[in-house]
Amino acid sequence: MTESTVVTERRAAVVRNDGEYRLVTNQAVPARTLLFTLEGEVTATPTRYTVQLDAGHHIDMPAGCPLEEVLDRYSWRFMNHACEPTAVIRDRSVFSLRPIPAWSEITFHYATTEYDMSEPFTCQCGGDRCDGVIQGFRYLPQERREALRALLSPYLLAVLDGRLAEPVGA
Repeated sequence: MTESTVVTERRAAVVRNDGEYRLVTNQAVPARTLLFTLEGEVTATPTRYTVQLDAGHHIDMPAGCPLEEVLDRYSWRFMNHACEPTAVIRDRSVFSLRPIPAWSEITFHYATTEYDMSEPFTCQCGGDRCDGVIQGFRYLPQERREALRALLSPYLLAVLDGRLAEPVGA
């Protein structure tokens, strides 16, 4: 192996069960482990599948990708929401929050990256701290915003701390 060789270990896989897609670990993963990075194109248009990077930018996969590429390169699009997630997004990197057993779901709290969800939904996570309807950070009460502080994207952390004004008309 030469110095320029990059070794990338895939730690995630997309599975389908009863018509539902999920992103899972394909091996046991320790806490604070880099699981993967979010690849894709930056867009100003949010959708139900994009991840918000900052006030006006979201990441999405390019249009017209074949299914194999979606399942491999853009598998992050299958990360589901959980109010008590197993992972956190830091810029474009996704890290485990705690040890995740092999074949367990990789989830993140959508309101830790999304200010205003393009398609709000009723959460079905069943967690003790379930937020009910997931609409985005904008709709969370102040105490819940504070409780999620450690998981927030830099953009939403700046909003929480008052370093950035909350978007008007969002």
